[in-house]
Amino acid sequence: MTTISADKAWDDDRAVRWLARAAGLERQLAPVDDVLFAAAALRPGERVLDVGCGTGPATRRAAREVGTAGRAVGLDISARLLAEAAAQPNEDGAACLEWVPADAVTWRPDPDAFDVVLSRFGTMFFSDPATAFGTLAAATRPRGRLAMAVWSPRDESQLFAVPLYAALDELRRRGVTVQAPPQDAPFSLSDPAAVTALLTEAGWSDVVCTPHRLVLPVGGLDAKAAASMAHELGPARLMTAELDDDHRAAVTEAIATAFARHLDADGHVRLNARILLVTAIRP
Repeated sequence: MTTISADKAWDDDRAVRWLARAAGLERQLAPVDDVLFAAAALRPGERVLDVGCGTGPATRRAAREVGTAGRAVGLDISARLLAEAAAQPNEDGAACLEWVPADAVTWRPDPDAFDVVLSRFGTMFFSDPATAFGTLAAATRPRGRLAMAVWSPRDESQLFAVPLYAALDELRRRGVTVQAPPQDAPFSLSDPAAVTALLTEAGWSDVVCTPHRLVLPVGGLDAKAAASMAHELGPARLMTAELDDDHRAAVTEAIATAFARHLDADGHVRLNARILLVTAIRP
């Protein structure tokens, strides 16, 4: 299979921050996997491509579900994340795993190589979505399937809105002039009509966008630890990047206070999140 060099940006700061929080993030996103795999309906012997696979949890689940007669390939632009994925042992009874460091925009896979393309939040960052989804369609056999989870608009999820507005309120209280970061790449596929048009033009058919509202454990952590993670990985980091340690600490504390209103019986933060589950068929 053809591979190309990984994207350097994801091999530096972003990948390092993701890896440091990977265990908590995977606990947080596990409910999304359940919805995604129910829609994908993988069968033994199928060939599966996981797009934006990161450290590979969904790829490994796909490998278990298709079994030794199947195939599971993880595609990601970050060689650093894929190295972590490859370092984890495969499971008995699972398909062999393949890890491809490539950008779906420029990747040149074999035609009709996969029965199913799936992705958990890995398709919103394409620099050229039309080309990338066209490539994925060409890599899928006729009547093959696409199943992907993408985020709905930011303010429709407590997961994003609670820490964002806690940070904004604290900074403004301290006299810092700041605006919320734009709803950019993570929410680029949040419009069902636009997604349907995009996929149809790229060679997919029977596009269905189904909203799901889930309750996610924020890293499986208490309020203070969850706030630290949210500050480090969310828009608050961008808003405080040029501020001093006192301001940054105050923002983390404000997020922790907001999170404390959303604790479960075990003292872990749980917030609702709205996703779109997008399915399609390769004609």
